[in-house]
Parts: sequence; structure tokens; C-alpha cells
Amino acid sequence: ECEVYMVRISYDQKPYRKLMMNTWGAQVYPSPSDRTNAGRQILAQDPDSPGSLGIAISEAVEIA
Repeated sequence: ECEVYMVRISYDQKPYRKLMMNTWGAQVYPSPSDRTNAGRQILAQDPDSPGSLGIAISEAVEIA
């Protein structure tokens, strides 16, 4: 089981990366997401946030 939090702008611009990860069984989520407290805080401040590597890592660590 693998969950990937991918920076939202990359998630939107590179759909084939998501497709490849899904092919091998990973669940891929755009970051920031509403699945974590960290993501919800960012989305509350900026609903159109493009995300960042730092936010994606924060979400992954929170889930781990």
C-alpha cells in the first residue's frame, strides 16, 4: 500500500506520472489536500494554492 502526496501544480501538469503510479497500485493525491490537517490549513488560507514540496512532505509525514 502506497499513498503519494504530489505537489498540486505537478499533479495537474503531469497526469501520466499519476497514471503510472496508479498502475502499480499507489493512491496519488494532489497536495495540499483535504485529507490532512496540514493540507486543510493551507487550503483555508488559499483554496487555489499550487502546493509546494514542503507542503507535500508535511502531509506525507502526518499520514505516516
